[in-house]
Amino acid sequence: MPEQQTTYQQSTDNAVLDADTAFSIVHQQVYSPVFFNKLAADYGIRPETPQNAFEILRMAEQLRQSYEENQVKTASTQSAWLQAAGQHLGVAVDDSDNQVMDATIEKVAAECASDPTLATAVLSMQARAAGVV
Repeated sequence: MPEQQTTYQQSTDNAVLDADTAFSIVHQQVYSPVFFNKLAADYGIRPETPQNAFEILRMAEQLRQSYEENQVKTASTQSAWLQAAGQHLGVAVDDSDNQVMDATIEKVAAECASDPTLATAVLSMQARAAGVV
């Protein structure tokens, strides 16, 4: 993954960050690395430039939207018993994947919690979502 440019000032205090800065920190330090690491590990795809990274993120968003639209269409045409069977099968198949994902999430959360700038960004986002600020 190309080295990311930091678009925010390092925070040395615990002030609540504005929404854009908080989201930018979380996106740059959590979402983007996880996405690109998964892409590299599973498919060997690594963006060579920031423009490549942006284009990959744009395509991923388009694929996600297409997938969600298809899910809605599929769900509306399936009968109730077929949908229930699919859900039960999905839970059985995904259980082992969920355990691996839970362990990965715990590891990343511990790493993120040790970064004071990222912790401030997440707390700022939570405060804004709760309507505290």
